[in-house]
Amino acid sequence: MKWLKKGSVILSSLMLTVAMTATGCSSSNNSGSSNSPQASSGGDSAAGGLKPYEVVMVFPDAPQKDNELVQNAMNDYLKKTYPDLNVTVKLNPIDWGAWSDKTNLMMASGDKFDLMFTADWLGFQQEVTKGALLPLDDLLAKYGPDIEAVEKNYHDPAKRGGKLYGIHTHQELGGAQGVYLDKALVDKYKFDLSAFKSGKVEELEPMLKTIKENEPGITPLVMPSFPLDAYYSSGTLDQIGNLAALNVKGTAPDDFTVTNMYNTPRFMELAKMTNKWYKAGYTNKDALTPGLDAWKKIQAGQAFALVGDMDILANMEIGSVSKSPNGSLKAGRDMLQIPLNVDRLQTGKMTATMQAISKTSKDPERAMMLLNLFFKDKNLLTLFNFGIEGTHYVLKDGQVALPDGKTNNDVGFYHDIMWQIGNQMLNYTRVGEDPNKYQNYEKFNALVSGNPSRIFGFVFDPEPVKNEMISIDNANKAFVDGIKSGQLDPEENLPKLLEKQKAAGADKVIAEAQKQLDAWRAANGK
Repeated sequence: MKWLKKGSVILSSLMLTVAMTATGCSSSNNSGSSNSPQASSGGDSAAGGLKPYEVVMVFPDAPQKDNELVQNAMNDYLKKTYPDLNVTVKLNPIDWGAWSDKTNLMMASGDKFDLMFTADWLGFQQEVTKGALLPLDDLLAKYGPDIEAVEKNYHDPAKRGGKLYGIHTHQELGGAQGVYLDKALVDKYKFDLSAFKSGKVEELEPMLKTIKENEPGITPLVMPSFPLDAYYSSGTLDQIGNLAALNVKGTAPDDFTVTNMYNTPRFMELAKMTNKWYKAGYTNKDALTPGLDAWKKIQAGQAFALVGDMDILANMEIGSVSKSPNGSLKAGRDMLQIPLNVDRLQTGKMTATMQAISKTSKDPERAMMLLNLFFKDKNLLTLFNFGIEGTHYVLKDGQVALPDGKTNNDVGFYHDIMWQIGNQMLNYTRVGEDPNKYQNYEKFNALVSGNPSRIFGFVFDPEPVKNEMISIDNANKAFVDGIKSGQLDPEENLPKLLEKQKAAGADKVIAEAQKQLDAWRAANGK
C-alpha cells in the first residue's frame, strides 16, 4: 500500500474528519510520562518482575483463517525469547470495510486495546482530536531505542500540539511517478525512450500516436491513474489540503506563497494535454467507471502505457529505463518503467502508515516495548507478516513462497500488510519481487530525505474552514474528474471550476492555510 496514490480515499477521509465535531476527551491522565513499566503493571511480588500483560493489536486486514494459530506462535516466541517482558499479544484484525465503524465504536465505548494502526487517510487527526490516542514522547524515549535508531528524524509530521501521537513504519520515504510501457510494443516499434530524460510525460505523445494508428484494439494510454493525479501533484506541489498548496515548480526555494492547486500554469498545461489525448482516442473512454482496473486491461493485451507510481529499484534517476518487477507481475508480461518524478520528503508520507497507543491501554509502557520489538526482531516481524514457516510459507533462495499445492486463498494466512508496522527493511521479499527490494529502499530514502518539502513538518488544521472545504469538495464534483480524464475542455471548464470554488470559500481556505503556515514558519525558524 502504502503511499500508493490514495487520492480519492484520502480526500473523502479528510472530508469526514473536518465534517465531524470534536468531542474533546483528555488523555493526560494516562500518558505514561512518569510511570515505570514495573509500577504501571503493579510488579510481581515474588520475582520483582512484570506481571503478565496481553497487548491487543488492532489493525485493518482481510479475515485470516489461521489468525489464532499465528497469534499462538507469536506468543510462544515472545515467551521463549523475551521472558522478562512477560507479554502476550492478541491479534484483532478488522476487515477493511468495517474498519471505521468498528474502531469508532471501540473508542467511543472505551474498549481496552493497546496498539492500533492509524493514518491520516484513516482518521488520525480525528482520533487525536477526540483524545483517543496517548502522547508517545516519553514512552518512546524510555522504551523505543530501536524505533529511534531508524525513525528519529521523521516524527514531526505526527505531532499535534507539540506532542507525538504516531510511530511511522520504517519503509520507503516517498514514491516515484512515471510511465509503464509494454516492452513487446516498445521493441516492435523501436521507440526511442531517451526523450524521457526530460522528465516530461508529454514525451509519450508520438508513441501513443503510433500505437493508435497501428494497433487496433489496443488503448495507447489506459486510465484511471491520470497524469493529473499520479504526476502533477507530486511533481508540482507541496500540498496542504484539498485545494491549498505551494507551487514548487519554477518558483524560488524561499517562496511560501499558498495558492490554489488548480490554478497553476502546469495544471493547465497537463489538462490541455490530457484533453487533446482524449479527443485523439489515445485514452480509454471508460476511465471514470467505478472499480476500473487499468492493469487488467494491460494484462489482457488491450493497453500499451499507464502513468502511475513506480517500483523502487536500484536506479531511480529521471528517465532511467528498467524492467518493472511488480508491474510485470501484475501485467503478466514484461513491463518497462521510466520515472519522471521523485517525491520530495513530504509530511503526508510520514503520517500515511503509523502505529498509535490507545488511551484505554492498561499498560502503555508494555505496548511501546512490544512495538519496539517490531523494529528490531526479524523473526517476530516475519510471524506477523507471513505466518508460520512450513505452514503458511516456505523459503526459496531466501525469498518467501507458498508451500507446494497452496494458493493465496487456501493457505490460511496470506496478506500484504507488512507496511503497517515495524522496520520493513528487516522483511523477506516474496518470490517474484526484486531480492534487493529493501536495499533499494534504503538507497532511495537517501535520495528522498536529501530533498525535503519546503513545508516538511507542517500540519494544516482544517477545523476553521471545514465548512468551506466541504463546499469546495462539492463544487469540484462537477468538473475535476472530467478535467483530469480529459473529457472536459479545460480552457472552457477550468474558469468555471475556479469560479465555483471561489463561491464556496476558496479564498478563505487559502488565507487560513497561509496564516497557519506563516505561524508555523515563525515558530520553527523556517
